[in-house]
Amino acid sequence: MTGQRDGIASYLVAADTDTTADLPTPASVLAIGAHPDDVEFGCGATLAKWTQYGARVHIGILTDGRRGSWSSGQDQLALAVARQNESRDAAHVLRADPPSFFQQIDGELRATPELIMRLVALLRSLHPDVVITHDPWKRYRLHPDHRIAGEVTIDAIVQARDASFWPELTGAPTRPSALLLFEADSEDHSETITKDHLRSKAEALACHQSQYVSSYGLASDASDADQKLLARLCDVARDPANNTYRERFKRITDL
Repeated sequence: MTGQRDGIASYLVAADTDTTADLPTPASVLAIGAHPDDVEFGCGATLAKWTQYGARVHIGILTDGRRGSWSSGQDQLALAVARQNESRDAAHVLRADPPSFFQQIDGELRATPELIMRLVALLRSLHPDVVITHDPWKRYRLHPDHRIAGEVTIDAIVQARDASFWPELTGAPTRPSALLLFEADSEDHSETITKDHLRSKAEALACHQSQYVSSYGLASDASDADQKLLARLCDVARDPANNTYRERFKRITDL
């Protein structure tokens, strides 16, 4: 189906329901998260693995994270600035490029043409082999930002491949070879990772100190946040069948 526009031919292709593992290391990856730290949670170990083997990784963060606190006295703009700095530090830990910040208001993300156009521009500038984002079809999802982040990223993938969309943009049309969705409703792909990759993921998450209390259940000044996070991540990622570690996704290649 490569190069085929959506149409009747798309109904004549059998669904790919096989479970797959371990894509070849991509040359270029774009990971899109709704909030600061979403990408680290969703695919941080996989990104650490791929950068270890030479992939160039770029992270896009759609909202400013200003509501990432349960404290009614929190200065929201100050928190947004802090979370931007935390995201830069986390990207450095993963050996990714500095993030792109789309600065949408946390909790109020909307699928606007302008936002999709900006994502199309990013796709056409980076030409990623693999895109990773939230699964917009996850059932019973409460947080609208996660759902919409997946929606706009997928909309942008469709538009970025077609020159008739946004001809005013300078980048050439582009089409990734694979889309991976994290926190997926139906998982059919896994990336094998090591404890060192999980350690990088834990260290990247530990950069988000503003989230220790509200999201991580840690003391605000926890000095061993990375170790506590690593223990939890190992428990979640361990595959009991063969004592390996994995991050799991929904894989889509008919793009």
